[in-house]
Amino acid sequence: MPFMTLLETAAAELQAASDLAADRAQGNPLDPWSAMAGTIRLIASGLDPMPPTANVPVRDLHAHLTSAGEALDQLTAEESPSDLAFWRAHVLDLAENARDLDARPHSTVKALHR
Repeated sequence: MPFMTLLETAAAELQAASDLAADRAQGNPLDPWSAMAGTIRLIASGLDPMPPTANVPVRDLHAHLTSAGEALDQLTAEESPSDLAFWRAHVLDLAENARDLDARPHSTVKALHR
């Protein structure tokens, strides 16, 4: 796997989470997971507008969101964008929203994709 910066790693983890959220929507654009997938992808693009140079191993959606947050937490002051707190807050919100969606009794295929 080619070397990735921490920002690239966070973006790649978010892209992987987005793909898993889209899978949960099962192609239904009105499913809340579809909106979640788009929001995660938007945040990933805000961190790094280029597509990931390497894929991260597919794991659990929540693990990808956690890994993205951890990568952002590891950034030094020199590496950090000036709006890091803004992006970090969004990643935390995404993780909380994903947990809330999973907790819904009608959450689509949640048991299959944990």
